[in-house]
Amino acid sequence: MALTRVASVGTTTPTTTSPTSPEPIYNPYAFAVHDNPYVIYTRLRDEAPAYWNPELRFWALSRFDDVLEGFHDFETFSSMGGVALESRRNRSHERPPFEQMIEMDPPDHTVFRKLVSRVFTVLRMAEMEDDVRQIVAGYIDAVIERGEADLVADITSPFPMDVISAVLGLSEADRPFLREVSDQILVREDGSIQIPQEAMEAMFDLLSYFQADLGRRRTSGGDGLISDLLLLEVDGRALTEAELLGFCVLLVIAGHETTTKLVSNAIEILSRHPNQRNELVAAPNLASGAVEEVLRFHNSTQYMHRTLTCDREMHGRQMHEGDSVLLLIGAANHDEREFGPTAEEFDLHRRPERHLAFGYGAHFCLGAALARLEGRVALEEIHRRLPDYEVDHDAKVRFHSSNVTGWSSLPIRFTPCSPSGNR
Repeated sequence: MALTRVASVGTTTPTTTSPTSPEPIYNPYAFAVHDNPYVIYTRLRDEAPAYWNPELRFWALSRFDDVLEGFHDFETFSSMGGVALESRRNRSHERPPFEQMIEMDPPDHTVFRKLVSRVFTVLRMAEMEDDVRQIVAGYIDAVIERGEADLVADITSPFPMDVISAVLGLSEADRPFLREVSDQILVREDGSIQIPQEAMEAMFDLLSYFQADLGRRRTSGGDGLISDLLLLEVDGRALTEAELLGFCVLLVIAGHETTTKLVSNAIEILSRHPNQRNELVAAPNLASGAVEEVLRFHNSTQYMHRTLTCDREMHGRQMHEGDSVLLLIGAANHDEREFGPTAEEFDLHRRPERHLAFGYGAHFCLGAALARLEGRVALEEIHRRLPDYEVDHDAKVRFHSSNVTGWSSLPIRFTPCSPSGNR
């Protein structure tokens, strides 16, 4: 796994600009960009709002209104060519080995979304709160007497997999394997668009796991959403193997990675804003607002890939049918045109009326309610049980992907306490 020790977001300036270039050079695979993408995002918004990278052959939209339009106008900005740049394909001729709802456009997308939306309702997610809180508390109990922990390995990575595995009906014994391959699938190498061998092998392992799991369920039955999917029909037919595999892969990766990165990003950011961290300790009801501001300020998903279905002119640049377009969520969520002059500041009292962390429109994240619930509960429990935590910023390790940002390791120290609450 490609890992490096780096400084915090906001403290390192990317080196991917050229003094002789009339506009910035943006490479979503460059580790220097991952260290602090917001410096180059500012330049993109101001100097090249419709940016073309001739080497990797993609456009990037960075202003809030443009990214919002890209999410809303699925007829022009299609998801069928893949949602990550490195896995893009011809929309009409190349079929993936598994079919994910996230890589469909309406009306097909609408049909499949309806099949699983009944599970991810706000009401049903709210009913899970006690279970989520118990899971989070259990992982805190396991480390609270030590006075130190790796927040990612010990808390923020295992608990979301427990939650989504319970929803899907997956064995508790399989969860460490599922966490490992989910991480490996997303890892990328510095500056390279090529998918590493270990990522491809991890995807093969995950597909093999679900093929075996589906086979067992067909003969022996089982619980959870995956078993429900086996019984569903679309237009009078059962789901194909490729469709079932697509659902399984999407739900386990998205259900794990989004929340793992959200909570670890939140703790890292709050550790650098101690006054706001102390406010959260004193007033746990601020946790919901803190989650929304973390999603806006440093969302775990930095971009989504789309494919143009027709020629389009934007900001004086001519874009062509079939071109790749990156909708830069991270850049849009820092756009002062939408969030005002303090857009680059973290403020848990901000209460933004809208942000694009979960997308928008037809592809608004199906698991948003669950991610928000898990994020809120985790922040409440961490700040209640470990209120004086300190992050070891010299030892933290960044997770490197193309469109997912977060931490692979985030060491913390705190005052030891017994699981019963006595310090």
